[in-house]
Amino acid sequence: MRKRLVAWTTLICALLAIIVWTVLGPPDHPPGPHLPSRTAAVR
Repeated sequence: MRKRLVAWTTLICALLAIIVWTVLGPPDHPPGPHLPSRTAAVR
């Protein structure tokens, strides 16, 4: 039972990671103008 829970959790996390990766793109590119910067939010 516990192995099944761990397997489902890992599978769901992997699917979420793939979805976020496809929506936002790879994280190695610099943030573009479409992302709100912290300095603009402070001002």
